Amino acid sequence: MDKPYPANPGADAPHTERYHLTRTTDNDGYAFVIQEVSQPDPTLIPALTELDLLTYSEPTFSRFTLGAILRYGRVFLARADDLVIGAIHCLRSFEDTDEVTIFNMALRPGWRGHGLGSRFLTAVLEKLRAHGIRAVTLQVAENNHRAISVYREKMGFTVVAVHADEYHSGQRYLMLRLHLDGSPVQGLGHVPAAPAGGAAPILPGSGNN
Repeated sequence: MDKPYPANPGADAPHTERYHLTRTTDNDGYAFVIQEVSQPDPTLIPALTELDLLTYSEPTFSRFTLGAILRYGRVFLARADDLVIGAIHCLRSFEDTDEVTIFNMALRPGWRGHGLGSRFLTAVLEKLRAHGIRAVTLQVAENNHRAISVYREKMGFTVVAVHADEYHSGQRYLMLRLHLDGSPVQGLGHVPAAPAGGAAPILPGSGNN
């Protein structure tokens, strides 16, 4: 049976700061709040659905999968005042309950390019660490070079595997891992080029060996 998130009185306390999107100092800016959704809240489903559709070219969720993630996973929200501008959806690993996978991360258009995504993810990693989580993984499309750079160079993630055609889309995905205690991660020495003809390479964690 999967272990619950360890109780931590401060783990789900909202993180709040003032943020000036326009980088001016002539107003109080926005209240940038990181909120952990620790109890299922179906009223969030429309906002999370809208955010997903604004972020990706095809929908990630149905109302049923969002409801399941709200109940059995863990969702973190980024709010600017009362507006939900970002969401990170986490799932506990079945094989290692001390590991969490970031299944989805979305940030509303118009709020990107200001460093908020990195600050959001940093705050979520701190909350996961407070819950006793030891490792975090995520996947990113191999051609999403900007995201890969952020995860590796700013956040400290390491590429540990290549998943070939993971979602039956013809696209390769990199799996990255971060140890929240700062210990080193055994990664791939390099990311091999896709083989001619699209054959799936046999790589650690790629699901084809």
